[in-house]
Amino acid sequence: MSMEVRRSRALKGEIRLPPDRHQAFSAALLALLSPGRTLLRGWQSTPEWENIRRWLSGIGAVAELDGEGLVVGPGSDLRDLAEFVIDPFLPPLFAAGMTALAAGFSQPHRPISVSCPPQAAESLGPWREALREAGWVPAHEVREGSHLLVFRGRTPPLRELVCRNWRSRFAWTLAGLASREGLEFQEPSTAVDPLEDSLPLFGLDVESVREDSSPEEEELQRRMLRMKGAVRKLRSRLVPRVLSLPPADVRLRGDLDLAGWCAVTGCLRRGTDAMVVDVTLPASRSGLFSCLRRMGADVEIVRRSEAKGVPSGDIRIRHGRMVGRRFDAQDVPGLAGFSAFVAVAAVAAEAETVLSGLAELRVERDDRLSVLADGIRAFGVGVGLFPDGIVLRGEDQPGAQSVDAKGFPEAALALHAFASSCPGRTELAGAGHLPVSWPHLLRVLSVEDA
Repeated sequence: MSMEVRRSRALKGEIRLPPDRHQAFSAALLALLSPGRTLLRGWQSTPEWENIRRWLSGIGAVAELDGEGLVVGPGSDLRDLAEFVIDPFLPPLFAAGMTALAAGFSQPHRPISVSCPPQAAESLGPWREALREAGWVPAHEVREGSHLLVFRGRTPPLRELVCRNWRSRFAWTLAGLASREGLEFQEPSTAVDPLEDSLPLFGLDVESVREDSSPEEEELQRRMLRMKGAVRKLRSRLVPRVLSLPPADVRLRGDLDLAGWCAVTGCLRRGTDAMVVDVTLPASRSGLFSCLRRMGADVEIVRRSEAKGVPSGDIRIRHGRMVGRRFDAQDVPGLAGFSAFVAVAAVAAEAETVLSGLAELRVERDDRLSVLADGIRAFGVGVGLFPDGIVLRGEDQPGAQSVDAKGFPEAALALHAFASSCPGRTELAGAGHLPVSWPHLLRVLSVEDA
């Protein structure tokens, strides 16, 4: 899908955003592990969520509207289902979460299959490998063009289980909870994932396991980590053993991705002075604002609060002078998730901006960093790629007639912010996710010049 993006005015005044997609996805997935019904307050309908509602109803789960939001629950025990058929219109993160739940539900005497079309099977590839690494090894076969994954419980791996990225943590946490057996694994101290914003609402915490070790043992561990190419100390994490989760009353906060869009456009559009109110601010995704502040952007979280362990706040955004910086994923939690926003904002900065430690964005057939680099180059900005990162220098008065996001949501959202802040009109291709996932972006935020 292509759309025409025209230059928009600077953002002004108070902006209230629709509820956060990732927070709603995570809460709905966790609600399926509760025998009760969870209320998602502030939920708003989008094409994406209507697809989820239809799919949940199809497997016998509850996804009903009431006067205060969306009520979600399993309806009956989903463990009794022998097969989950993944709809091609389900959001990839939700489809991955359901695959992890199915893996956790499975037992040697009660296998559970996950059937999906080829396109969904390809997007589930990294999640499938993450589950395989943790011991949920799926048999994989193709039947009449549909991919079938069959899980038969978990066989713990012989070697120590080490989490390398947020996908693994997300999948392992859901599968460990669904198995009712819990799970323990090692992870870098900066590891984060989207579930972090919803686990406390259900009375859960993926706890750190305290370990007492001698100085000699700590030095040996540091040497081993250096040999493996790691630079952070690992910590033990424990997914608790629970039979079921309590139902939750979830107050959904403003969408953090759209808040990022606002922050980036504020960096690019002179005259911006806006307050984005009541935005969810989990540590796993809110590092964008600290990165922008390090570059000199006038972006400030003016009010912070926390309800049931979930942080939120108001964000003041004003245009200001910026200078390029160096950021590494080892030092900035969640950088891979918002690197597209940082890269686009860097176009307004003096000197070079370098983002590194992003090898997970450059996997075969899913090289999101190359798509982002090509998109920014289309505006006349100098961009360089290296094996795990990107480097670029700011450019005055950039512009593009056409640019392609290749179907990647993060790139599409960032390139839309860029195009809407440049002179003229830009044809943005590969942006079909925008009207499906963020229809409010087109209706509320993109106010065209008169």
